[in-house]
Amino acid sequence: MSQKKKRRSGAQSPAASRTARPGAGRSRTATGAPRSGTGKEPRPAAVGPVRHPRPSVAQVRQDLESSGRQEGSPGMLVAALLGTTVFMFVYLHVLVLQQMTQLTGGLAMPDSLFAYDAGYLARLDAAMDDPAHGQLNWVHKTAGVIFPVAVGLSVAAVAAWSLPRGIGRWASYAAGLAFAVVDIVENVLIESALRAGGQGAGLASASTSARWVLLVAITLWVVLLVAGRIRRLVRERREATTGAVRRQRGPSA
Repeated sequence: MSQKKKRRSGAQSPAASRTARPGAGRSRTATGAPRSGTGKEPRPAAVGPVRHPRPSVAQVRQDLESSGRQEGSPGMLVAALLGTTVFMFVYLHVLVLQQMTQLTGGLAMPDSLFAYDAGYLARLDAAMDDPAHGQLNWVHKTAGVIFPVAVGLSVAAVAAWSLPRGIGRWASYAAGLAFAVVDIVENVLIESALRAGGQGAGLASASTSARWVLLVAITLWVVLLVAGRIRRLVRERREATTGAVRRQRGPSA
């Protein structure tokens, strides 16, 4: 066989084999990327640093306010104090003091009256024995103290809940404190006048009248504050709902 035929049928030259070898060892897809397992995988693209969004001050404040509203509301404390005060009023004036009339032959306790004189206290003292005096003293030391304190705390809580800082809030605090002081002092004056046979009835009667006037004024004031606060809450909720609906309709429009 001639040398020309050997060259045609023989192996390729080293240069040709080197040229053909890179393409022969890889099978590429239609996109030109090498298939898995047939060669080197492509290098992943460089990934930049992850940037976490930073919340703004307004967003943080809004989240705190919303979480505070979810965890609890000052209105719950106000409702609890008002409920306790109403219960103590019914317990003291409707139950206890009315039952005390069974020990006095039907005569009402001075706490249940608006005004009285020395003659009435003298008749009441004559109708009460030592156990009845002790019972009245016990009522004054328990419910007679708890009720005025509950009234003072209720007025303070309602004022702090519904009024901004200013004269109105401090005036409410002063009214609640004045009622508590007058009511407790009234208890002492009543028992002192009873033990004296009616002497000092004028001062005791004046304290009782002042107590009732303060109680009526405070009750009306608290009702107005609570009603105003409820109206504001309803209006704010309605405005918030309207604003949310408008924001939802904005992009679609």
